[in-house]
Amino acid sequence: MTNPIAVYSGPVVLYWSAIIISIGLLAALFMSLSLQLANGGRLVSMLLFFPLAIVFSVPLCRALHWYCHAEQYGGFLSAVTDYSSGSYVLPAAIPGVWLAAWIAAKLDDGDTAKLLDAAAPGAALTVAFIRLSALFTSACRSKIAVTTPILQHLPLAAGITNSAGVVEYRFATFFAHFLLMLLLCWGLLKFFCKRRNVPMLAGRRQGVTICLFLLYYSASELVLDSTRYDSSFLPINGFVSFVQIAAAVSMFLLLIYFTVLSVRANGRRVWHWLFWILWWAALGGGGYCEYLVQRHGGWYLSCYFAMSICALIMAFIVHRFYLSCYGKEEEA
Repeated sequence: MTNPIAVYSGPVVLYWSAIIISIGLLAALFMSLSLQLANGGRLVSMLLFFPLAIVFSVPLCRALHWYCHAEQYGGFLSAVTDYSSGSYVLPAAIPGVWLAAWIAAKLDDGDTAKLLDAAAPGAALTVAFIRLSALFTSACRSKIAVTTPILQHLPLAAGITNSAGVVEYRFATFFAHFLLMLLLCWGLLKFFCKRRNVPMLAGRRQGVTICLFLLYYSASELVLDSTRYDSSFLPINGFVSFVQIAAAVSMFLLLIYFTVLSVRANGRRVWHWLFWILWWAALGGGGYCEYLVQRHGGWYLSCYFAMSICALIMAFIVHRFYLSCYGKEEEA
């Protein structure tokens, strides 16, 4: 059973996963509309942004999943038209969402960065519900088996029916991501309400909330995607998944962005170089942990603990560069 049906009436078929995702999208829309108003934006641009983001991002996520898992589909056309089975590669939504925000802002004479800032907490909430919807499918496929009976329940483990029809318990990767994204949504809401109108020394005021969403979302994917045995690998690469590559690249681009702003605000400092060296060391440490966990199946706990520390160090360094763009009395 890949996607249980919730409602079946004649030609109308509604799947549980679609219902959960729709609830998440509606909640994210109302949240984003309220934040848009609070940020001095117009509702029209946000109302334009949401449908455009779905139209642009969903086919991209699906097309990339087809490219990485062509054997699961009858062809490209079936992959982008039949959504009753199969999956998505979520980071592929990033260019589609950015394009939607740019078009919506231009059509309504708005600010793209301000629009994305208002949508950032909703983006975390949307990802949370997308991950939650996996509990109603067989998509939550972790390679970490949980054999201790007392641990065989949420939030640590989820029951999966294998090909032999036997239920086995594995680490609930998607449910863990659901909880992390809820926490990130809460943190971004607090940040947005407190910091949205505080200018940095480098002159930037808007666009920070969406950057922090991308930073911590990427850090979570860097680790959690490794726990899945159905990760999306590019045909030319079978070692690091596309999601991990996209996460590392996103964090690196944010490192560059906030480094430039920090240098403008503070001038070049020795600690800039030291933090860059530490960031690359953490990235290398995470990559080495990925190498070890793929070759030593019993090392999951130690490898993923170390990989999580490396991802947190990378995120902390980028966040530290961001904080350095404020005066000491304004850091938060």
